[in-house]
Amino acid sequence: MFADLFGDKVRDIVNGVQISNTVYNGKRKINIASENFMTAENVLLAVKSLKTKNCEGHDTIPQRILTDGIEILKYPLTVLFNKIYTQKVIPEQWLISKIAPIHKKGSYNQIGNYRPIANLCSASKIFERLILLRIQAIEKKSNIDLTGKSQYGFKKGHSTSIAGQRLQSVLARALDNNNFAIMSSIDLSAAFDVVNIELLIKRLIIIGLPNDIIDLLKLWLTERFYYVGLDSGNSYVRTSYTGTIQGSILGPILYAMYVSPLLDLCKMTLFADDNYIIRFNSNLEALINDVKYSLEMIIKWLRDSGLKVNDAKTEACLFHRKDHAPVEVSINDINIVTSASMNVLGVQFDSKLQWCKHIETTIKKSKKALQAIYLIRKYFNKKELLMLITSNYYSILYYNADIWLTPTLGPNAYKQLMSASAAPLKLIHYNFDYYVSYERLHNICCRATPYQVAKYRHALLLHKCYNDPLMRNDWLALNFNQNFNARCSGIFFFKTNRYKVGNNLLANRFSMLNGIITHDMLNLPFLQFKLKMKSLYLV
Repeated sequence: MFADLFGDKVRDIVNGVQISNTVYNGKRKINIASENFMTAENVLLAVKSLKTKNCEGHDTIPQRILTDGIEILKYPLTVLFNKIYTQKVIPEQWLISKIAPIHKKGSYNQIGNYRPIANLCSASKIFERLILLRIQAIEKKSNIDLTGKSQYGFKKGHSTSIAGQRLQSVLARALDNNNFAIMSSIDLSAAFDVVNIELLIKRLIIIGLPNDIIDLLKLWLTERFYYVGLDSGNSYVRTSYTGTIQGSILGPILYAMYVSPLLDLCKMTLFADDNYIIRFNSNLEALINDVKYSLEMIIKWLRDSGLKVNDAKTEACLFHRKDHAPVEVSINDINIVTSASMNVLGVQFDSKLQWCKHIETTIKKSKKALQAIYLIRKYFNKKELLMLITSNYYSILYYNADIWLTPTLGPNAYKQLMSASAAPLKLIHYNFDYYVSYERLHNICCRATPYQVAKYRHALLLHKCYNDPLMRNDWLALNFNQNFNARCSGIFFFKTNRYKVGNNLLANRFSMLNGIITHDMLNLPFLQFKLKMKSLYLV
């Protein structure tokens, strides 16, 4: 039943779309010759970059076995991978995915409430990692990002926090210039599983990947097999002709390169298969027309590429520094009514970037975790309990705080956060006196207040802006908002916003750090800088 459910879903989507012969397939980005990369050094590097896990695929070999024994196994594995490279044959066992159904939501008795998780053969993961490392080496050598600079998913240094900050920065700048802005998200159904292999290979050839990688990917992707394993039983083995292999190492980057031509046509932000566009204009009617044109163009390209757009989940949010009535955006005979807020990568963006709704939502989520901790608190001492609270409560409360924990949050918002931050500390400080202030309670338990957390997180963000090449443009822009004083080595930022919403801009947020951080500190290695900031703000 699970095999039928998972297979029929993909089959229905594939049968309901059609690849267009006129769809734009991208442009050449690199020109690299083939080179045998199946060396013992690369095999060792590939294995060490894998996470040590006990899960196993169709080969029943746990990943840990290969990881722990790599010093002995690296030479026979190198011989095996070289035979695959030269003979262009992949072991059939590696082409079989073992699928485990995992409950997603709702009733446990409803089969539709489960999603598939694939377990692949352990040695095949090393093979995938070798190809991935080769592609990354090509990107570094050519000084190019094959997936596009606006794609943030599954890339080092491109977290949800960075993607959210990019969106927030664009919105804050637009609103501070008294513009209207509309952000829209486009939802795709089973995007990774329905990628057309023939079209993917065509686009990889156009990009300019070496022929050896193209040949290996053809073997790896074409005509795969899967079965569902549950308890001690297995389904029949079925054939799969589409998709970038769910649960694979190469799947995310292959999907990202598959949709990368879209970034040549339209300015947007992608995080894996999450798609966001932002348009702004001082004229609301012109803005609506711009959003309509952009969405229709994007949706047409996605459908022409064989991907299914979930029209019912396509959202739009209208942003302005003042409250405004919802507007309608009509695309393909569907009317989308703008909402007052939108969930973007786990953060609730409200129409005036005040973050009140996100704070309320995240406090509710963290309280659910606190209830679970409350039930098991007696099994832990105070030190262990604080570690448990930090990892399971504060991680929820301050999720992506770089985006929304601004120094100019309203007093009510900080009051809510202070109360929520103090709530779990009462479990640790059993003799809590209710006349003791929340700030004093944080000091007793050696826990930072929300305002201290805001300073600390923004200090780390400033270091990233200064040192991370991906944020170099942000740092160059910040130079126009700095006061340089020969008598003081501290960094000073001055505010340039016209309206309150402009407090979300980086320069205005970094003003909370004025005079404390010096340029010399920003030259420190990140871990050393992090420890120094902890001593400044969290102790």
